Amino acid sequence: MKGLCAAAFWLALVIPAAAQVVINEVAWGGTEASPYDEWIEIYNASDEPVDLTGWILAWEGVTIPLGEESGNTVFLRRWVIEPHGYFLLERTADDTVVGVEADLIYRGALANRGEVLTLVDPEGNVVSTANAGCPEGWWAGTKGASMERVSPTAPDGRLFWRTGLPGELLDAAGAPIRGTPGGPNLAYLSSPRVELALPEGPLSGIVTWSWQAVDPDTPAGELQVGLYVSYDGGATLQPVAEALPASGSYDWDTTAWEPGPVLLVVKAVDPDGFWGVAVLEAELAG
Repeated sequence: MKGLCAAAFWLALVIPAAAQVVINEVAWGGTEASPYDEWIEIYNASDEPVDLTGWILAWEGVTIPLGEESGNTVFLRRWVIEPHGYFLLERTADDTVVGVEADLIYRGALANRGEVLTLVDPEGNVVSTANAGCPEGWWAGTKGASMERVSPTAPDGRLFWRTGLPGELLDAAGAPIRGTPGGPNLAYLSSPRVELALPEGPLSGIVTWSWQAVDPDTPAGELQVGLYVSYDGGATLQPVAEALPASGSYDWDTTAWEPGPVLLVVKAVDPDGFWGVAVLEAELAG
């Protein structure tokens, strides 16, 4: 299927960060019932309700007001996202997901060649993006399967999106939707959870990584852990150490590494190929 920017990965992500509202899932390829049955999901990761009055979701040639019926917003059922709640947008009509009411019906197609979606608050701040930086096509997803962000706190990059799995929800033709409109991602629920601790402040000299990985259905002894550094927001990873146990610590000599902002990644893989990561932003002092 054309439009795929990079292969999908199974992972779960833990990044200590401020709660936020994010573009969480994009069904740019529609459903098995119809490629026109596109949908988009926004998630409120905060502990407070968020009023979407004055917010917009936009991509090339399309601007969707999220708090009023105007322009490309055809119908608005609600405009407040509850804490840790989902906001579902369906294209053209409310029959894309059987048994689930859309919060908003919109006009506007997502091109298979790729789009960059931008969520903007009333002050004009870009709160979230989806597919930014993809050189061609989409980070993940395909015809009938959504592109899912692996965690609300995940950056917008190749490693942090994956293709949706079949769930309990059905499309207009009665086939399972490969994605989770309005709910937690299925692969995330089956993937290892990883925690990472590092010293605070700029990193220099010998730096100790401490981590722990736990899988809901796999003994710790069957997990494989690797430590990695990324200088490009997670697009590529450089190994620090691999074939490590599910929990432990590692003393890393940073003197040979290029200074600057980096992502430090701990990746845990289970025997089924599902994998989870913990990611921390850091500054290498050199």
